[in-house]
Amino acid sequence: MPTVLPRPLRLLLLWAGLFAVYAAGLVLPAAPGRELSSTEAHRLLVAHSLVTDGDLDLLDEYIAQPWRDWGGVQGVDETRPLVSNVAVRRDDEGREGPPLAPGGYLEPSGLGIGATLAPFYAVGRVTGIGGRLAVQLGGAALLALAFVLAVGLARRLVPEPWATRGVVAVGLSPPAVIGATEIGPTGAAALLLTGAVATALAVRDRPRTWAALSCALLCALLPWVWLPLAPVALVVAVALTRWMRRRRRGLTGFLALELLLLSAFVFLTVHDRVYGGPTPWSPQVGWSLPTYFHGPVDVLWRAVSGPLGVLVDRDFGLLRWAPVLGLVGVAAWRLWRWRRARLFRVFADEVHMEVIAAFLLLVVGAVVVPYAVLSPWPTTNWLGGGGAAVALPVAAATVGWAWQRVPRTAGVLTAVTLVGTVWLLAAGALSGDVGTVPPRGPLPWGGAERVLPELRR
Repeated sequence: MPTVLPRPLRLLLLWAGLFAVYAAGLVLPAAPGRELSSTEAHRLLVAHSLVTDGDLDLLDEYIAQPWRDWGGVQGVDETRPLVSNVAVRRDDEGREGPPLAPGGYLEPSGLGIGATLAPFYAVGRVTGIGGRLAVQLGGAALLALAFVLAVGLARRLVPEPWATRGVVAVGLSPPAVIGATEIGPTGAAALLLTGAVATALAVRDRPRTWAALSCALLCALLPWVWLPLAPVALVVAVALTRWMRRRRRGLTGFLALELLLLSAFVFLTVHDRVYGGPTPWSPQVGWSLPTYFHGPVDVLWRAVSGPLGVLVDRDFGLLRWAPVLGLVGVAAWRLWRWRRARLFRVFADEVHMEVIAAFLLLVVGAVVVPYAVLSPWPTTNWLGGGGAAVALPVAAATVGWAWQRVPRTAGVLTAVTLVGTVWLLAAGALSGDVGTVPPRGPLPWGGAERVLPELRR
């Protein structure tokens, strides 16, 4: 009788375990007494419109008020309905006129997010479990699958058991548990990104046409699902093209690039027809992004405080809620030491590890840093917003590599992180003061988090 389970069965058990924990995260409300945040309700409203009406016009949804069946929305009660995010024209006396978007009563939640949530919402309505619950469980299943794919990425850097340990430690951290059930593009975007990184590395190993086109397709879909992921899609696409050219498969690389350009052209055309500009925010800000910079000083402050705040902010920082993510910094330090010591001259057969580690860390930075700098709402987009949760599977692939280097420290950080997850879930089930948007509630750090700075803008 074999003592080790077959690899597919082990991956299936890993997915099932992560999904079960994420499903338990449903006990965590968005705010005390409220199941959903206002942002989540707006996203569900778009999915509801796509399923029931087949369009993005939300005028009839605001009349019917379907959010009253979703278990409570943050900031909404019997006397104050959900506030519309539709950009409308106003005359000189402040009276509202027709909406600015040519497609109707549209919100900046976006076509991609609504289309991502709509299939789960439809299944929930058909099966009777409810659209909201089905959307949350669907997002949890997709994020769990992304972490399963991340095990393959981790094995490119480090053997077992380090690879699976690192992925499990990050997959069970509070940011992953909460992000998994947040209604939004997190699960789908994380799966697309992890798949794009995996296929790009497969192209680096063997430049097959199917792998290159699959990577290009996944990169092309990322901005559709969530526009802030366009920078990381570009990073992966550039790496793909470079690796194809170095392996004398320039034609295939050119076809992959053409696929990306075609997707970008269709994206701009569709959004211009629907929203009157290149993005879902075009009715409000035209052809720019809603960054709301206030001069060069604000730009400089965001460039410094944004990434640092995502990491070490006392209330919203990743390291405050998941200390195990500090091992990503250890992985970056190990890569720097490896480069400085010129170990590739001694271990020429392992030179690929430098490229893989650098690529994974670059992808994580390309997800988190632009979003942290450009987002003007850090207190609602906690932990770097959905961007941080999207990057967690790729970041988890580097944690095992760092774990191998500092096993005792990694064990302590993992234990602290898992205790925080259990504590948070227990507080969500037993306490009425817990919320996730923004995160609030006790964690058993004994006040140690007070040494961290407050970097909220």
